Parts: sequence; structure tokens; C-alpha cells
Amino acid sequence: MNKFLKELIELNRLERKLKELEPVEASIKAPLIKLENQKAALEERLEKLEEEIKNIKLKKSKNELLIAELKEKLKDLEEKQTKVKTEKEFKALQIEEELAREQIESANEDINRLEKILEQKEEEKGEILKEIEKVEAEITITKMDVEKKLEAVEAQKQEIYKKREELIKQMNPNIYRFYEKIKKWAGITAVAPIRKQACSGCNMRINDKIYSEVLKGEEIVTCPHCGRVLYVEEENENND
Repeated sequence: MNKFLKELIELNRLERKLKELEPVEASIKAPLIKLENQKAALEERLEKLEEEIKNIKLKKSKNELLIAELKEKLKDLEEKQTKVKTEKEFKALQIEEELAREQIESANEDINRLEKILEQKEEEKGEILKEIEKVEAEITITKMDVEKKLEAVEAQKQEIYKKREELIKQMNPNIYRFYEKIKKWAGITAVAPIRKQACSGCNMRINDKIYSEVLKGEEIVTCPHCGRVLYVEEENENND
């Protein structure tokens, strides 16, 4: 087989191996990403809940302030009632007093209602905090496992990178540039084996003349349909 063609096949093989490691890395990271997403969702729930708690406390404070103001008003009304001179004025003050007491009662009921809601929200907050703590512990354990596995994958990648760089150094620069030009659009299928007398890159049938040239392996032959470099797979490569 042509020396340059062998180099192109080997370079493509190495780059395919690098590409094949991408889903492996993604699969390794998946459990950690899932846990981190769970934590983020819990933290988002917690943030919304804390905002709700803050608003409930604010409403409660407003009611408490209103009750304090109304109690002051009642004191003022009681004082005025001792100084009125007519029954009409007295009845007017009584009506105002009754209204103030009703408002106090309504505000107290609202406070009781808000306190119950607040208690529920605080319990919910406690549960979320426990869930976050549990997920964080799982993240710590999973992260160690993921980092260990990623180190092994990274070691494989570095070994492939090293072989790739060594191969590129010994390649004819023109051949390498030719390969890179095809790779820009074809990616890791820049060098494609012929299968059933068809280019495995574009699946178009190769005519007998070009097929014969590829079988000889004496020259670099490109697919007349897509431009990929063609070659015939060896038996062990096909099995792989």
C-alpha cells in the first residue's frame, strides 16, 4: 500500500479514536451532571420559598403594625368619649370604636392564618435543605469517581495525541494539508473505506476503474462523488 495512504488511514484512525472517546466522557460525566442539576433545581425551589416566607413575614408585620395603630386609636376614642357633650357625638365615637375592634379582630385572624402558612413553609424549607445536603454528599462521592474515570480517559487521549503528533511530523506537509482540507467538511470520515464497491462516506457506488485503483493501493484515490480518500479495509480493521 502507498506510504502516504497508510499514513492518512492511520491519522484518520487516531482521530476516530479521539472522537469515540467524546461520548465515553459524556457518559462518565452524566451522573454528576444529573446530581448537579438536581441541586440547582432544589436551590431554585429554596430561593422561591425564601421569597414567599419573606412576603408572608412582611404581611404579618403590616398586620401587627395595623393592630398597634388601632389600639392607639381605641385609647384615643376612650379618652374622647369622656369629653363628649352630646349623645350624637358619643354614638359616632362608639361606631368608630366598633369598627376599630372589628379591624383588630380581622387583623389577628389574618396573623393566625399567616403563621400557619409560615409554619408550613418553614417545614418545607427544612425538607429542601435536607435534600440539598443529601445531594451535595452524593455529588462529593460521585465527583471523586468521575474524576478517577476521566483521568483514565484523559490518559488514553494523551497517548493518542502523542501518536497523532508524531505521525503528523513525519508526514509530507502537502499530504497533511490535503487531508485537513477534506477534514474541514468531512470530519472523521475524511478517509473512508470502500464497502460493497461503494464509498462508506457518501454511500455512492464506485465505478470499476476507480475501484481497481483503490484495490491496488498504489496511489491516493478520492471518491469521484464526495472527494473523500478511499481505501480497502484490512480484515482485522473490518472486524474492529
